[in-house]
Parts: sequence; C-alpha cells; structure tokens
Amino acid sequence: MEYEQLIATVRRRGGLGENEAVRSVQAVLSVLGERLAGREADHLAAQLPERLNPSVTRNPRGRQWDIGDFLKHVGDREQCADADQVRQHAQAVLRTVAEALNDDERHDLLAQLPAGIIDLFGVPTPRG
Repeated sequence: MEYEQLIATVRRRGGLGENEAVRSVQAVLSVLGERLAGREADHLAAQLPERLNPSVTRNPRGRQWDIGDFLKHVGDREQCADADQVRQHAQAVLRTVAEALNDDERHDLLAQLPAGIIDLFGVPTPRG
C-alpha cells in the first residue's frame, strides 16, 4: 500500500482531515512499535510505506501495555483527550495497517498483542 492510499484510507475510516490522519498514523505506529518486542517493529516498518518508517518506534524488550495503556499512549501522542475518538482513530489506523501487511507478518505481529489491542485490527485472533 502506498503512503497516500494509507492516509486516505485512514481519513475515510476515521472521519479525519489530512493532518489529523497523518498525526493519528504517526501516534499509533509509534505506540504499536514500542509495544512490540524483538525485531517485530522492524518487520512491521519494512512492510509499510518507507515514509512511515521513522514513525515506528523500536523497543527490543517491548512494553507490556494492555488496551487501556495502549490507547492512553496513543491519545497522549496524538494530543487527543477524547477516549472514544482515540479508539476510533486507532481502529482506523490498525485496520488499514492490517490490510497493508502480508499474512505471515500480520500473524507474527498479532501474536505479540493482547486480545483488546487485536480487536482494534478487526481481524481474527491468531492461533499459536
């Protein structure tokens, strides 16, 4: 998926303007990358448009955030205090990211996440 297509899809799904969509994508990818352990953030970034690579935070140990922590950090980085809007934006971004990944990468990424965060992707829970 190309950068412009990804942003346009997030805009449509989240009911966002151009700048809001870019800010949401950057916030969600940053928090998601920080939540992932090992080299999974690198693998994620490799499948996204190159322009988004700097948005994916790398944290080899991964944070053990649940859905509440995840959304709080997204809201902080997005500078949005409305919890419903933060959830809507995160869901728009993560559903779009799920479509941009190949099946193997999507499975590997989801395998590291708790059910609450997986639900935001709108895909079935992976089986180990």
